[in-house]
Amino acid sequence: RDRVVERTELALGAEGVLRPIEVEYTLDPALTERVVGILRDVELAHVIVMDPADGRILSYASTEPHAFPATRTYPTASLMKVVTASAVLSQARAASLRPCRFIGSPYYLTQNLLDPPSRGHTASFVDALATSNNQCFAQLAVHELGSLAVIDQMERLGLLEAPAPGHQPGEVDPVHDRLELGKLGSGLAGSRISPLAAARLAATLVDGRVVTPYWVARARDANGTELRVPAPTAPRPVLSMAVVNELRSMMVQTTERGTARRAFHARDGRLLLDPIGVAGKTGSLNGLNPDGHYEWFIGVAPADDPTIAVATLVVNRGKRTRSASQVAAQVLQSGFCESGGCRAKTGARRTADRRGDAGERG
Repeated sequence: RDRVVERTELALGAEGVLRPIEVEYTLDPALTERVVGILRDVELAHVIVMDPADGRILSYASTEPHAFPATRTYPTASLMKVVTASAVLSQARAASLRPCRFIGSPYYLTQNLLDPPSRGHTASFVDALATSNNQCFAQLAVHELGSLAVIDQMERLGLLEAPAPGHQPGEVDPVHDRLELGKLGSGLAGSRISPLAAARLAATLVDGRVVTPYWVARARDANGTELRVPAPTAPRPVLSMAVVNELRSMMVQTTERGTARRAFHARDGRLLLDPIGVAGKTGSLNGLNPDGHYEWFIGVAPADDPTIAVATLVVNRGKRTRSASQVAAQVLQSGFCESGGCRAKTGARRTADRRGDAGERG
C-alpha cells in the first residue's frame, strides 16, 4: 500500500546477482491511483508529478503509452513563453517594464504584427504572460532577444537535452527570418519537448536549478543484497532567485485570472485549492502524430514555497473531455486537499515521506 515494487528477471551486465531483482520506485501509490482515476475518461494524456527539490517522480501516468508515448517530444506551444520570459527578465529587464502594444486578437501573428503598432491595445508583461499573448512575446523575441538568445535559454533550461534515459531530447528548428523567430519565442511553432522535460521546466521555478528526474529508489537481489543505483546528476543553477520569484509571482495570475482561471476556480467563484496559490502556464496548439489539439499545463504549488511540480499534456480529438489545466487542477487537489480542506503541509508531507522511503542513493 505504501510502496511500488517490481520484480524482474532482468539484471543486464550484472554478475553474481541472484534473480529475481526487486526494484522499488519513488512513485507515491495513493497519488498515482488518484491520477489514474482522474484520467479514466481522458483519451490521450500524460501526467507527471515531481518533487522539484531533487527530481524524484511521485506519479507518472499515461493513457496510451504505445500509441502516445510519454518518451517522445510534442509541440512546446506556449510553454515557450516561460523560456522567453525568463530570458527577458535575465537579459533585458527594462523590456519587462514597458507595456506591449498589439492589434486585434493577441493570439494572431503575422509578419506585420512583429513590430509594435503606433496605436492599439496594450498589455503589461504580467498580463501578456497570464493571457498568453502571442504578439507581445513575438515582439520580445524579435526586438529584445534574437534567435541565439532564445535558443541558448532553451539549452540553459535543459530543454534540448534528454531529461532522463529513454526520453528524447528537445528539438528546435532553424530560424531563418523574423516571423520564424516570433513564432518560436511565442510558442506558435519551432520547438518540441517531452512531458518529462516540461515537468523539469516547472521544477526550475522553485529555486532556479535544473534537476535530474529519477524514479528508481533502490534495488535488491533475491538475497536482499542492495544493488548500486546510479545517483542522479547534481542540480545545476540556471536562473537567479530574483528571476524565479518574479516568474512565480507572474504565473500565479495564469491560474487566478489568466488562461487557466476556469480550471482553477469552482462554480461559485472560489479558488479550488484556496488558500494555496498555484503558479502555472498553459499551452495550446494543433499538432500531428497523433492528430489533435494539444494542451499543456505546467505548474508548481504552493506558489510561495513549492513542494510539488506538475506537467500535464492532453490531446483532444474532437470529443472534448477535460483540458490539461483541469486535469492539473484535479491532480493538485488530490495532492494538497483532504476532507478538512487544502493545506500546504499535506503536499509537503507527501514529498517528505517519499524522500524518507527512498533513502540514500549512490
